[in-house]
Amino acid sequence: QCPPDFMELMVRYLLEGSNRAQIYNDDVCIPAIVNGGVARDDAAMYMAGGCMEISPQGMNCDLNFARTHNVAKVLELVLNGGVDLLTGESRIPHDRDLTDYDDFEELYKAFETELARQYDAMVRALDIASECYAELRPCYLLSSLMSDCLDRGLEQQAGGSRYHDYGFAPLGITSAADSLNGLQRAVFDQSFVTPGEMLEALRTDFADSPVLQARLRQLPMFGVEDPSADAMTRRVLRSVCTLATARRTRFAGRLKPMVFNFVWTPGASAELGARGDGSHAGEMIGHGVTPLGRAMKEGITSAINSSTSLPFECVTGGATTMWDMDDQWIDHERMRVILTTFLARGGMIFQGNTTSVEQLEEALRHPEQHANLIVRVGGFSARFATLGVDLQREIIERRRHSV
Repeated sequence: QCPPDFMELMVRYLLEGSNRAQIYNDDVCIPAIVNGGVARDDAAMYMAGGCMEISPQGMNCDLNFARTHNVAKVLELVLNGGVDLLTGESRIPHDRDLTDYDDFEELYKAFETELARQYDAMVRALDIASECYAELRPCYLLSSLMSDCLDRGLEQQAGGSRYHDYGFAPLGITSAADSLNGLQRAVFDQSFVTPGEMLEALRTDFADSPVLQARLRQLPMFGVEDPSADAMTRRVLRSVCTLATARRTRFAGRLKPMVFNFVWTPGASAELGARGDGSHAGEMIGHGVTPLGRAMKEGITSAINSSTSLPFECVTGGATTMWDMDDQWIDHERMRVILTTFLARGGMIFQGNTTSVEQLEEALRHPEQHANLIVRVGGFSARFATLGVDLQREIIERRRHSV
């Protein structure tokens, strides 16, 4: 029920606001916050806590965001017997690899079991941090501004704040889903590669398996409205969110997933070995719940349709998407249709860039001449010249939508 004139203002800001805009869908955000155990009246008072972490204003402890977690890396370790594909280091207590699973459901269950184990450990670590903060870093002024702390006579990390949720950013959800989709089709359903052959290809980054890699990269991915690929992404997102929010913090709060990338895209991608969708080691993951760049080959309409098919009601801390546009193609009418469609289909948070790739390349070569060029990074905007080179290249190389 957004007023038409406000919709027009949002479209103008997306086009003319120097890549600063971020659009929230109240009809999706508020029910998701309520599903995280927040009273509806409190949920209606939500804010973007930092970058995009939706949370009731002034009501949660200051561990509202506390940690990142590479979901795609968890899958990699489960596939490779707990061993890092890049370093050969044993990272988790897991003694089975891809060759030890009789069917896909057994593999997926192992993936969920490891996620749950790591979320238990995350909550334990943050509980310890919360206890230490209450004792060694009490914030009385901050607490006086937070709901219920004065009434309870307690500092916010000592149980004073109305909600004691810990927020974290699960990274690489769509990459994990694409990898699982590729493994299910290639190894278990179509059986055009054995588990041993697939595992060896992953361990060697497809160096000796170019035909297999090419075939994997031809499989439909999340972002082209393929029913199986979209269903797998829905499943992975729901697993991450359900397993996380089932955990309880020391004052009966929840572990709250906040799906966004901030500046972590290059680093999280560099941590990954080869993947079951044919991705080489280090290939970039998607932003939030945006499809991977190479997956969006059918255009922005199909990509948005896939993205908005996800169960956002379970993402209690918010889920972003990144839609970078070709500056020669996008105009007011197209942006209005895209944004209206995204919101009407139940998308959660919309952001993106409209600056030309040529201008970004020029700013990379001559930063002193483009000191005030602003870009949308991943939940926040920043001066392009202040970013690291890896992050600058990631922004330049994103898919620019033109159809």
